[in-house]
Amino acid sequence: MEFPIASLKFCRWQKPFLWRTLRSKFFHMAAEEPFDAEPRPDEAWWTRELHRNEKLMDKFMAALGDNPDWEKLPGREDEEEEWLADELLTKAEATELDPTPAAAAEVTDDDSAEEDDPDEDPEVNADFNTVSKMAREFACAVFDLEPPPPNAELLYLSAGKVGANLAGGHGLGYDEEFLCGNIVKCRWALSDCEFCREMLEQLHTQTGEATYAKLIEDSRRIAEVLRERIARLRQRVWWEK
Repeated sequence: MEFPIASLKFCRWQKPFLWRTLRSKFFHMAAEEPFDAEPRPDEAWWTRELHRNEKLMDKFMAALGDNPDWEKLPGREDEEEEWLADELLTKAEATELDPTPAAAAEVTDDDSAEEDDPDEDPEVNADFNTVSKMAREFACAVFDLEPPPPNAELLYLSAGKVGANLAGGHGLGYDEEFLCGNIVKCRWALSDCEFCREMLEQLHTQTGEATYAKLIEDSRRIAEVLRERIARLRQRVWWEK
């Protein structure tokens, strides 16, 4: 049976498309309003935004089909030009509209340092590589089940979304503005993991297969690591303490 890879494709599309949209929206909001004018985006805010964008992406993928030719999409060039214009405007504002090459180079260097810094902090994401590897190996083991279990597509989809949601949260990052979005994606990964475990328990009860018992234990270990990760990330949400 062919595995439906929509969830894995979604993960690939998220960072250049979805996260850019969310980050842009938040930065514009922050620029227009005083720092303390509105509460910072919490988990409830991010849940609403991410659900809304999930629906948009579902429509987007349904319109394009399973093999979209991204380079030939209508409006792609306009979107790239708009993104480039936003980047140039941001740099101009950061240098107080100073057009000198030295100022532009300074902003570019600062931006590069900021991009490389936050997600590489071991104190913040030390567990990401470990849990993502666990999720990937778990998904591959589920995909390799022979013969395919009943409702295989639902099990495959949920198993793939554990790692996809985890990667989506990591892609959002660990900065204060996006930390709660990361947490929400980790919660979704945990929910998918628990759903897989429940399906596997039903299959094990019906068949008694040892393969299902091993996958159940794997899912429990992943769920425990995800709970610890969520708790640790929540400790960094200092404005809710």
